[in-house]
Amino acid sequence: MDWLFIVKPADTVPDGGSSAKDRMLELAETAPRREWCLSRWRRMTPGDRLWIYFAAPVRQIAAVAEIDREPYEVMGSPRQPWRFTATLDPDATRRLHRDPVPLHVLSNRHPQGVTRVKESDLELLLDHAGL
Repeated sequence: MDWLFIVKPADTVPDGGSSAKDRMLELAETAPRREWCLSRWRRMTPGDRLWIYFAAPVRQIAAVAEIDREPYEVMGSPRQPWRFTATLDPDATRRLHRDPVPLHVLSNRHPQGVTRVKESDLELLLDHAGL
């Protein structure tokens, strides 16, 4: 299964850094295994892909990771009570960083939250990522 995961480049990530696409590329190359947060449980399983969509102002998909562990609940975090681990793919993320997929070419032009990638968009994403 393929998932679209939205980040806002101005937001900070759990490690205190930025979620901008340059930072995500740096993480893919230096510390690719990450913990990700969810507001709702999703039926993610190990081996699923996570396509990282960078929202305003860039509005493009420029990173990809593979899910290592399905979501688990974390107490004490009411806004994002679910966590999962995924490993950024350095080669595919590097390719997407150089040749991102702009939101306007996807069939889902208004993604909300974490959603499944539409089958009609998958080939384009795979091509840009070199997968």
